[in-house]
Amino acid sequence: MDKLTFPIFPAADLVNFFRQNILTGTEAKNFNKNDIYPNPKPDMVQKLYMRILQQVFSYGVEQFYMVPMDLDIQYPHLVEGFAPVANILKLMARFLPMCRVYDFHPSDVLNPKGKRTLHLLSGIVNFLHFSATRKEVYMEYCLSYKSALDNVRQLQKTNQEAEIKIEKLTTVPPEQQAEFKALSAEIHDLQQIISQEYRAKDVVFQEKIAQRKTEFAEKNKRLNEQKLAIATMKEEQERMKSQIVESPEQRKSKTERMKETVHRLKQSRQETNDKCDNYRDRVALACMWQSDVQGYIKKLQSIDANLEIHRKIREEIRHSEEQVVNLNLELKSLSNEDAQLKRIILVKKEKLAKVDIKNKKKQEDFSQQKQEILEVCSHIQEKRQAVHGRVAQVLQEIQQTMNKKEQLLETTEAGQKKCQEVITDFRAALEKYHDSLQKASERSADRKREKIAELNRRLSRR
Repeated sequence: MDKLTFPIFPAADLVNFFRQNILTGTEAKNFNKNDIYPNPKPDMVQKLYMRILQQVFSYGVEQFYMVPMDLDIQYPHLVEGFAPVANILKLMARFLPMCRVYDFHPSDVLNPKGKRTLHLLSGIVNFLHFSATRKEVYMEYCLSYKSALDNVRQLQKTNQEAEIKIEKLTTVPPEQQAEFKALSAEIHDLQQIISQEYRAKDVVFQEKIAQRKTEFAEKNKRLNEQKLAIATMKEEQERMKSQIVESPEQRKSKTERMKETVHRLKQSRQETNDKCDNYRDRVALACMWQSDVQGYIKKLQSIDANLEIHRKIREEIRHSEEQVVNLNLELKSLSNEDAQLKRIILVKKEKLAKVDIKNKKKQEDFSQQKQEILEVCSHIQEKRQAVHGRVAQVLQEIQQTMNKKEQLLETTEAGQKKCQEVITDFRAALEKYHDSLQKASERSADRKREKIAELNRRLSRR
C-alpha cells in the first residue's frame, strides 16, 4: 500500500474544490489560481493548510496560536509569532503520510514551490475524497447495524411470544389433566381393540376381494375370448356363405355346439345366483351386528373428533414450531450479519490501530525533529543573546568613540585655530624671509656684478 499513488489535479480543479469544500466567505472569493501556482504565496498556502487541518483534525483556530506549556522555553514571547507555523508543520507531518506523501519537508510550508504544492494538494484532495466515501460506507454500515439490531430484538420478542403460546398449548390445565389422561387411555385402548378386531376382518375381506377380483378377471378374460371367437366365427360365416353351401349335418353339429354353450352359460348363471344368495346371507348377518357396529362407529366418531382436536393442536404446535424455526433462521442470519459486521469493524479497528501506530511513529519522529529544531532554536537564541551582548558592547564602544570624536573635533578645532595662527605667522615670516632673500640676492648680484666688472677691468688691463 505504500507504493500506491494518486492523480495530480490541475490548479483550476484544486481551486474549485477548496472554494466549495474548505474555504468560506471572503477567503473563498479571494482565493485564486495564482495563490498556489506557478508562484505560490506562503501566507495563502499556510492559511489553506490551516483550514484543511481544522477540518481533518477538528482543531480550533486558537489552538494553532498556542505555545506548548510542557516545553522549557526561556523567552516564550519570542516563539509566539512562530507558533502557528510550528503547529502547521507538526500536523502536516502527521497528516501527509495518510495522504501517501512521505517526503514532507518544512520548506514546503515556509518556502513553497509550484509543482510541489500541486503534488501535496492533490494528495490531500485524494484523501478527502476517499475519507468522504468511507464515511458514507461507515454510515451505511451503522444504519444497517442499527436496523439489524432492531430486527433481532423484534424477532426475539416474537420468538418469546411464540414460545409462550407453545407452552400454553402444550400444557394441560391441572383441572383437566385427569380427564385428559382418562381420554388418552380410552383412546389408546379403543385403538388397540379396533386395530385387533378389524385387522383380522380386514385381512379376510382383502383376501376374498382379491379372490373375487381374480375370478372376475378370469371370467372377463374368458368372456372376451368367447366374444372374440364369436366375432371371428361370424366373420368366417359371412365369408364362407358366399362360397360354401351348408349341409344339414354341419347345421346339426353347430346347433349342438350352441346348445352346449348355452348349457355352460346357464351353469355359470346358476353358480353366480348361488354366490349372490350366499352374499345375501352374509349381509343379513351383518344387519344383525349393525347396532353393535353403529355403537362402535359412534365411539370411533368421538375418537375421530378428539383426534381431530389433537391434530389441530399438533398443527398449531407444528406451525408455531415452524415459525420458531424460521425466526431462529432469521436470527442466525442476522447473527451472521452481525458477526460479519463485527469482523469488518475489527478489521477496520486493526487498520486504524496500524494507522495509529504509524502515526505515533511519525509523531515520535516529528517530535524528535521538533526537539532538534528546538535545540537549534535554543542554540540560535543563545547566539542571538551573545550577538545582543556584542551589539550592546559595540554600541557602547561607538558611544565612547563618538565622545572621543567630539573631543578630538574640539581639540582639532583648537589646533586648527592655532595652526591658522601659526600659518599666518609662518606666512608673515616667509614673506619677511623672502624679502630678506630678495635683498640678499640683490646684494649678492650687485657684488657679483662688481666682481665681474673688476675681472673685466683686469682682463682689459692685461
